Amino acid sequence: MLQQPGWNDTETLLYRAVVESRFGHETSGIDDLRKFLAVPAKPELERKAYEELASALVRMGRYGDAADALAQALRRTPRKDPDRTDDENTRALYEALKDVAPQTLQFGQEAPVEAKHNVLGSWDVPVEVNGVHGEWIFDTGANLSTISESEAARLGLATRETKTYVKGSTQKKNPLRLAVARELRFGGAVVNSVVLLVIPDQSLYIGPMKYQISGILGLPVLRALGSVGISAKGEVRFGIKDDPAQAESNLSFEELGVLVEAQHAGHPLQMVLDTGANTTSTYPSVRDALTKEEISRLTTKRDKRGGAGGIVIEKVQLIPVLPLDVLERTVDLPKISLLPKDPGGNHHFHDGVLGMDGLAGGFTLDFHNMQLRLD
Repeated sequence: MLQQPGWNDTETLLYRAVVESRFGHETSGIDDLRKFLAVPAKPELERKAYEELASALVRMGRYGDAADALAQALRRTPRKDPDRTDDENTRALYEALKDVAPQTLQFGQEAPVEAKHNVLGSWDVPVEVNGVHGEWIFDTGANLSTISESEAARLGLATRETKTYVKGSTQKKNPLRLAVARELRFGGAVVNSVVLLVIPDQSLYIGPMKYQISGILGLPVLRALGSVGISAKGEVRFGIKDDPAQAESNLSFEELGVLVEAQHAGHPLQMVLDTGANTTSTYPSVRDALTKEEISRLTTKRDKRGGAGGIVIEKVQLIPVLPLDVLERTVDLPKISLLPKDPGGNHHFHDGVLGMDGLAGGFTLDFHNMQLRLD
C-alpha cells in the first residue's frame, strides 16, 4: 500500500518505520523513526512516532531511551487525553529501569523440558533463578515477566520500589516493585538481565480456584528464544526447524504485546495472543465477521473471568462454535464469549484474545519469521 500514489515521502517513511518495528525489525524501524522526527511534522504524527519509538526501544531493552521517547510523546499529548495517565505510568516504569542492561541470551546444552497444565488451563514451565527452581506460567500476554513478592524473597532477589502500577487481565491496577534476575535458565537457554515485575501475592491469587500464581514467564524472554513451542502433551521445543517459506507472517508486536491475525469466514481478525488465558474471548467487532446463521444461534450468559487483580463477572453473548483459521490450520472453538464492549485503549482496534483453547493441540511461536503455527 505504501507504494501506491498519493503518499508523501514523510508519511511513507513514518508508516514504513512502523511496519519494520512491529514485524521484528526494530533496528531499521528506530532508524527510520528518527529520520522522520528530524523533520518538523504535525504534532499528532510526532506523538505517534515517539510512542512507536518508545515501544521499539523498550523491546530492545533500552529502557532509559524509551523513557525519553515517551516523555517527548507526552509533551505532545493533550492534558485530558484518556491515555495520558497510563502513558505517564509507563514512562515512570521505564525510567525506573534506565540503569538495567539489555537482556541477553545464550544457548547451552539442550535438555528435555516438560510443561505441565495448571488449574487455570494454561501451561506451567520450569525455570531456574539464582539456582532455585520455580514453576512459572508460559504467558505471551505478560508484557514483562512477573513474580509475587513471596517468590522474589524465595529466589533471593533484591527489589526496588516504584510509584507505578501494572494492569492485570481484569484491568485492576496492581502496585508493583521491580527486580532483575541476573540469570534465568529455561531448558538449555540462559537469559541474563531479566526484568521482573514484583506485585503483592494477593494480586496474583485466584480466589475461586484457591490458586496462587508465583511467577509468569513473559513475552520478552519468550521472544528472546527465537522459536519456542509446546506440544499437546507438554513437550517444550526450542529452535524448531520448520520451513515457513510458504506462509506469510501472522504475528506483529504492539507496544510490549503481540498480536496474531486469524480469519473467520474469510474475515481477518486481529487477536491479542495470550497463552496465559485459558479461553478465547471476542470483542464486539467480531459480530461483523459472523454469518447470519451464527448470529441467530447466539445465546446470553453470565461470564466469569479471573486473573491478576481479581474476578470480573459480566453478561456476554455466547458463540456456540467459532472456527478460526491460523495460517494453514483451522481450529473449532466451542462456547466463545462475545463481550459487550472492548477493554478500551489500544484494544479498541483488536477483535479479541486468542487463548489456550485455540492452542491446545500444540503450537510454535516463531519470532524469526513472525509466525504462530498450530500443530
